[in-house]
Amino acid sequence: MQKGKLTKETINIQGLERSFLYYVPTFYDGNHGLPLLLSFHGAGSSGEHHSHLTKFHELAEKENFFVLYPEATNANESDPFSKRWNEGSQDNPAYIANIDDVAFVQALIIKWQTSYNIDGQRLYTTGFSNGSSFSFRLAIERPDTFAAIAGVAGPLPKHLQSNVKALPPLIFIMGDADPVVPFSNADAAGEKSFAVTGLLGARETAETVAYRSNHVKTERIPPLELKDPTRIEQTKYMGQNKTPLVTFYQVKGGGHTWPGGPKIQSPTSNGKVSQQMDASKVIWDTFKQWT
Repeated sequence: MQKGKLTKETINIQGLERSFLYYVPTFYDGNHGLPLLLSFHGAGSSGEHHSHLTKFHELAEKENFFVLYPEATNANESDPFSKRWNEGSQDNPAYIANIDDVAFVQALIIKWQTSYNIDGQRLYTTGFSNGSSFSFRLAIERPDTFAAIAGVAGPLPKHLQSNVKALPPLIFIMGDADPVVPFSNADAAGEKSFAVTGLLGARETAETVAYRSNHVKTERIPPLELKDPTRIEQTKYMGQNKTPLVTFYQVKGGGHTWPGGPKIQSPTSNGKVSQQMDASKVIWDTFKQWT
């Protein structure tokens, strides 16, 4: 076991060697169960790149929790963009190749539960883009596993829309100037073409998951950086007794990027990186508040 260091490890699933990065905080002593956070990279990316983007492991050292950055499979070596999580869309290379990513993640969780002292009531899944959409599928197909989920720039796949009753509370963040994934149904139906299709709009994702909501509150978040042209609007959807169902952040002017991450995110054609929020910290702080 490596503590205080981002470490790579492999596991064999269905004849495939699958890899992941993990982080165990320095002060873990095994006497107390710690939360476990899984965070999934976007299409064509990697666990290593995602760790630089989100820096969840740096938060884990301060906040004392485990982090796993799993690695997707490249279904077509000649096409880097085919390295995706199988969120169930029929045109996804991972779906076509019959890659069982849900089984991979389930095996990772079991491995971690066997090897470490985990707080079973505080397992979380997050992701960016395709990794975000996969988190929805994972939470739906493994009900009662996760205490909460969070996604950035990867809305709910349309084919999963009828299954949201199994979803735990959600944090969802997306830029309304995303050039890769349509922010709204109107964007998807417009003249511009997008690299990713088959997903709900961002707000429709929030409203679909929050179907039990009877109280909605929207407010502008005060800017942190006056020179940053992006702005954040927060909408909270609550159920009975104001129990949290969904917190949705619309990043006005934000692109297909991780807010609060590196100020320049590749490719630069993906749009603006908002510095008006630290998405990783907001996600973790909200998880702590909810569970």
